[in-house]
Amino acid sequence: MGQRLDNPSLYAKDMYKAYYEDLDAADMMYDKIFKVVSGVKGAGDKSTQLLGLGDLKKHTAEGEDIDFSSPTEGWSYYVKYYTFSDGLDLSYEAVEDTVKLGNLLKDLAKTWAESSMDKKEDYAAGVFNDGGTLSGDSVFNGSHTGQTDSSGALLFDSIPMFALSGNEYTHKGGGTYYNSVAGLSLDPDNFETIYILHTATNNRNELDRPTKAKADTLLTLPGADHLMALRILKTVTGLPGTELNDKNIYAGLAEAMSWDYLTDTGAFYFGKKQSNDLQFHVRQTPVIKFFEDRTNNGYKASIVERYGILVKGRPFTRGGGSSSA
Repeated sequence: MGQRLDNPSLYAKDMYKAYYEDLDAADMMYDKIFKVVSGVKGAGDKSTQLLGLGDLKKHTAEGEDIDFSSPTEGWSYYVKYYTFSDGLDLSYEAVEDTVKLGNLLKDLAKTWAESSMDKKEDYAAGVFNDGGTLSGDSVFNGSHTGQTDSSGALLFDSIPMFALSGNEYTHKGGGTYYNSVAGLSLDPDNFETIYILHTATNNRNELDRPTKAKADTLLTLPGADHLMALRILKTVTGLPGTELNDKNIYAGLAEAMSWDYLTDTGAFYFGKKQSNDLQFHVRQTPVIKFFEDRTNNGYKASIVERYGILVKGRPFTRGGGSSSA
């Protein structure tokens, strides 16, 4: 043979290097929006929310007994770790006739880096793109070996990620809420509507107690909506879109971010990036192998990685977009 393939692992090592070099140069968004969690194990995971105890009782008499109670369970959260892979088949003749096999494999590994990035971005963006669908989406279905997600393709409470008025989600404390308003286009007034809904209406925990609704991001599709977001959040003097000289009270309330993988035209999302309620679990970083196919003296290369998404709350409120939910 024209190529020395006594140690295919050396080629795999070069492919790894080319893969990660190209990946490092890529501009990804999923890890900026989601909290990335590494070191997870198994086919998936299940966790159960533990709610706080009851209200503190005001004693009305000396020596009054303390009331004791067991902690109350909240929602159960499920995540499945999906496997993503691709393979390359090189014939005996292709390897034999390739002058610089190492360079070819490095170039192929770079295309895997692009494909890997594309899949992660598309998969993670599905939380937003399909978050208002009444029937849900597989990205929310955490059923895995030994565990069945009772909410199926919807969120843990069997309601879409983005719930419209009329299809509200209910807290364990009994309160009902919605976090999406259809028919809005991004402008200062509609931003204010979503801001108030997120920070002053839905600022309740699972027991319906007031809490600080954190928000630092206004997320849109690229283009006109992103430019409008920049005008709303970065104009210091003068209200955006008006001739008034009033101070812009929206300036600095959040960071304007755009994501090429968003597809719900006209939708904008206000909330907290890298929230503990929105997690991207890395079960297995990419494994690249290069090995001989002894049935035909050819060679194969493969890449395998595993990850999944865990949603434990609604850290974003949506304006506009699909009204299917």
